[in-house]
Amino acid sequence: MTGELKRYLRDTSWRVHVPRPLQARTVQLCRVAEELEQSLGRPPTTSELADHLQLTVEEVLDELGAARSRREVSLDQPVSQDADDRLGDLLAAPGADEEPEDLLALTRLVAELPELERTVIVLRFFQDLNQSDIAARVGYSQMHVSRLLRRALERLRSQLLEEP
Repeated sequence: MTGELKRYLRDTSWRVHVPRPLQARTVQLCRVAEELEQSLGRPPTTSELADHLQLTVEEVLDELGAARSRREVSLDQPVSQDADDRLGDLLAAPGADEEPEDLLALTRLVAELPELERTVIVLRFFQDLNQSDIAARVGYSQMHVSRLLRRALERLRSQLLEEP
């Protein structure tokens, strides 16, 4: 079960289809980049990465492009620039009818929303504020908050329908 969950998360955490061998090389490149940054005291150059991995600069650039297409959502990610709240702080324990996989997908989908829409979704559904209170917090009218919520929910629904 754990292996299936890891495989699912590994295979679906890329924005575009990336062949599995390229995924593995990209993960290795990221690890090596972090190690080199620690030892050099600065981010490594593309040439340094290529030399260390015995690849061409072009291959390193391809892998860096693949790395940028990866969706990584951290539960430590701030909800907004102004708030001290982290995304993980807002997640409730799963209820009897909720699956942990659903909560993982929800976290990722909410994190992909534009910042203002993400903020109003979090305030509405995770902090249980009404539209008027949200409007006062974000500095928009209640009507605009209503539109933002509707737009954000439509995005979330369409993203859910697009998922395999």
